[in-house]
Amino acid sequence: MAITGVPRVPEGVRVRSRLSARFDGPQALVVARAPAGYGKTVAMAHWASTTEATGVWIRFRENQVGAAALVQLIGAELDAAGLLEPGSTLRSASDALAGGADPWQLLRHGLRARGGAGTGTITLALDGLERLADESSVGLLDALLDLPGLQIRATARRSSLSDETALALKLDRAVIEPAELALTAAEAAAALDAEPGSPAVARVLQSGGLPLYARLMAANGQGGSEPSDDDIAALLDSFVRVELTGGAWDEQFMGFVTATSIADSLDLRLAAEIATVARLRPTGRSTPLTTEEVAALLDRAESDGLGLWTGSAASPSGRHEFVYTPVVREAFERRLRAARPAHLTALVRAVATWELDRQRPYAALRRAVAIGDWQLVNRVVREHWNEILRNHGPQLRVLFHRTSLVELRRQPLVTMLLALEYNRSGDHRLRALEYFALAGYAARTQRQRSSPPDRALLRAIETAALRVSGRADSALGAALDARDVLLEMSAQDRDHLGRTEPTLHNQIGTTLFYAGRFDEALESFARSTAIGASRGLKGGLQGTALSAGTLAVAGDLTEAAQVAEEAVRLDWPESWITNYQGSFLQLAEALIALERWDADEADRRIRSLDPHRPTIEHWPLLAHVDAVVGLLRGEPDRALLRLEAEITRQRRRSSAAARSLARLAETRSLLLLAAGDAEGAKKALGKAPNSSGAARHGIAAARIDLACGLPEDALRHLLRVQELADSRSRGERTTLRAAALALLGDHDRAAPVVHEAVAFLIDRGQGLALALVPTEALDAMIRIATAAGRGDDELLRRARRHAAVASLTAGPVFTAREAALARALPEARDTAELAAMLSVSPNTIKTQLRSVYRKLGVTSRSEAIAALAARGRPEPPG
Repeated sequence: MAITGVPRVPEGVRVRSRLSARFDGPQALVVARAPAGYGKTVAMAHWASTTEATGVWIRFRENQVGAAALVQLIGAELDAAGLLEPGSTLRSASDALAGGADPWQLLRHGLRARGGAGTGTITLALDGLERLADESSVGLLDALLDLPGLQIRATARRSSLSDETALALKLDRAVIEPAELALTAAEAAAALDAEPGSPAVARVLQSGGLPLYARLMAANGQGGSEPSDDDIAALLDSFVRVELTGGAWDEQFMGFVTATSIADSLDLRLAAEIATVARLRPTGRSTPLTTEEVAALLDRAESDGLGLWTGSAASPSGRHEFVYTPVVREAFERRLRAARPAHLTALVRAVATWELDRQRPYAALRRAVAIGDWQLVNRVVREHWNEILRNHGPQLRVLFHRTSLVELRRQPLVTMLLALEYNRSGDHRLRALEYFALAGYAARTQRQRSSPPDRALLRAIETAALRVSGRADSALGAALDARDVLLEMSAQDRDHLGRTEPTLHNQIGTTLFYAGRFDEALESFARSTAIGASRGLKGGLQGTALSAGTLAVAGDLTEAAQVAEEAVRLDWPESWITNYQGSFLQLAEALIALERWDADEADRRIRSLDPHRPTIEHWPLLAHVDAVVGLLRGEPDRALLRLEAEITRQRRRSSAAARSLARLAETRSLLLLAAGDAEGAKKALGKAPNSSGAARHGIAAARIDLACGLPEDALRHLLRVQELADSRSRGERTTLRAAALALLGDHDRAAPVVHEAVAFLIDRGQGLALALVPTEALDAMIRIATAAGRGDDELLRRARRHAAVASLTAGPVFTAREAALARALPEARDTAELAAMLSVSPNTIKTQLRSVYRKLGVTSRSEAIAALAARGRPEPPG
């Protein structure tokens, strides 16, 4: 049992066992809280190096660490320490969080699974609790309350939520205050090698017993009152000057510490590179410092109390890094910036590159932006855009808020990253569209002089920006170019794409999908899946989900069901299946359910995506599924209201592209037809477009004709439908043609077409096309099939029980709920009594009454009762 990754306590530092005992207490939370210089980290490190507890040491390198970044860091450290089970959700925390998983749910699942395996309590030693964002502190404390098998030991420079008095009512916790961390007279005397009653000890005690103050006094004889942070900084600057001028530190050591202070942490490789960049040479030698010499200098820095070694080369994480004490590093960095300005840019670049190699992308990005190294900025974004967006979204806005639009026009990767950040918030859609447009422009201007990997990436960015902005035709050209570049790219160039290659194919395929080029889209998604599987990249899972959804939308439900079944067996990061990455898998399952006339299952599937409705670009597909669910439930009026409300919301967000609105016009027309309003259905459908939508328009128009008892007109519309690109359109066209012939009563011509339609629908796994045939035509199909004796009538009879579109030739046609309302209307005195009789709300009654009045051609309750008396009380359909 051990805490892994603990900094090494230098031999010269005096250990205070009384503090170690405080960390070993029974409380779930123990926090050592005090300003810099009180020895918090040393005290906790000594405890962690001797305790029997099991856990990991985590040091925060960034300020305002968000929930996703925190949970990802915890998962990575636990995994590196070998403390997670093979199937733990925390082992794939990065991918799960990239897909929108809730960080705290992910942490709970991972730690509960571990607890269930009987592996005992996990302890997190968190160094620098003040660096957490408020929402991270709240989430972490909530997790601590929920997880008996979790303990936290922490240091903090300032007060936080962990200090709130009310927390003690819910949680056993202890706070080690500055007074307890302060040196006692005996400890100060030992640190100064003086008598307890000496003036030097008295000065240390007057300073508040600050351990750092005592160490500096021991080094240079300084004293005074209790120092502030500025006083400590000034004292440290003085300490550096005294050590240098007094000869305690030679020029080589001083130069080395000054140069390496640019890094928050460093290993031997980075330290040697910094020494080379800063042109540090041993006295009398022209060659750079060796690794052994660099290690000796860092060991000396530790022995002089300037910092600590963390981890070891033999640790599970393989990370052996030196970390300067923060206030000491700041003092030396001030000296570096004043003494070596010419070397500063190169030093920052070296540190940023090292941080990137160590999988610390935001730290690298921040440094690259600080020195204006756009080549390095773009490399960081290219390789880690998803993680940066997930963990540091709000910080991105601050990081680039001073970057001019002129510069952003030259940096499409950065501009797209900002566009995605603003778009996902849901509150900055117009700002996001501005950045999408700017990213598209930047990509176009940059691509001609870009390398193949960058050109593929830029064109993929461009197609995404244009597609999300509603410019589908332009997006298609960019997608085709990006696809060609990717296919022609050498293996070496492909390696430069890193983890983004499956994502590029996904973006290209999505544009092809929305252009109606389903087969080509499926090819792109298949490439994404294959690359992901061969290289262990999770982006390929989204390719699989996109394949399932595309097949389902295209009407190839047999293949869609197979892909969906395979997809759910894959190792998905937590929450991906119900988040954006798995949205097309949920769409596929919903469409498969609709083909079986299972509205409840389709609704359950599509509801899982509700949290993403405000920002997801696939909202028209989800809205269409909602509409069909309403049809199968016999609620076309309610479904129509929901559809119109959704379109209005998306228009306000500027998310309603012309192509999407045209497709939803067909959905709206279908709802109106099912509600008994043929004229409204025709008006909603509008004129036939001169585009790929012409076939869909002709099919919808033919369905209206059939509902109105005009099979000849339906056949004329269907004859004009040519070049059907997908199985769904072919299935609907064949089915409506069979229905029209059956309604004409021409058995000889109708029988083979009915058989052809049923055979095709069974082969493709479709059933919805039959439920959308107007009832009189569907009944005619059943008669034809029964007379033919081929068994086709079985599927037709099952579809008839779910028929959603009634024929309109025999007066008004009511839905089941409307028929119940019409039968109850003469017996109720008012709306409230009707609502009570039918067990629905008064608002629902009002909505249904308006629909009934419209279908009867009346405007009042009394007129409706009279009209119903003349016609006879209606029976529910089918």
